[in-house]
Amino acid sequence: MVIPMKERISESGIIDDRKLAEYYNIMAKRYMSIPCKRVLKRVLAQGIDRGTILDVGTGPGIFPIFLSKALPGIQIKGIDLSPVMIEIAKRNALKEGLGQRTEFLIGSAYSLPCEDRSVDMVLCINTLHHLDQPIQFFNEVARVLKVGGGFVIVDFHRDTPFYMIWFFNLLWRLFFRGHPKAKDGFMESVKSSYTIGECLDFLKKSKLKGWRVTTRTIEVWIESTKNLK
Repeated sequence: MVIPMKERISESGIIDDRKLAEYYNIMAKRYMSIPCKRVLKRVLAQGIDRGTILDVGTGPGIFPIFLSKALPGIQIKGIDLSPVMIEIAKRNALKEGLGQRTEFLIGSAYSLPCEDRSVDMVLCINTLHHLDQPIQFFNEVARVLKVGGGFVIVDFHRDTPFYMIWFFNLLWRLFFRGHPKAKDGFMESVKSSYTIGECLDFLKKSKLKGWRVTTRTIEVWIESTKNLK
């Protein structure tokens, strides 16, 4: 039997410490290749290879930049509450020659900077645990998606078996030992994440339809089923 952590401990979604932001940028470039490929696979599984993608909680822009390289027919907008992260994301895109196909701006998950029915896909990678009002976010996703649009939302879940949390936390602390704040980041994120049951409850109460919820190791994946191959 899996016993989830008793109470969710909210974690701030804004990184305003430049040294910490730059450290996460370096580490993301170093270690996010496999996660990027996994997200690309799920995007393609929904038949999205052109149009517009919105990445919510984009951080240093690693996922939009990777997808822009892999899918030349895609225009990607990334938003984040952190001005420092948005600055870094813009810098990364320019270095990769993708300044014309990517846009990064300060924005909230609760008020997505997009017109109604204007986006082909919404991505939200490891950001849901920062949101204290997930239903409002899911409603916003429903608002901005085109008819037949897709979404991929990935995060940790608090009811992951403890032995798996312990193992991944050990790996995280080894990889991120170069910054005292960053090395505690995994456990802070897990403690702030939602259980599978909580995610299902939020989704059922939201306006977002056509979803499925699956788990993979320490992650919960919420994906559109409309075009899923």
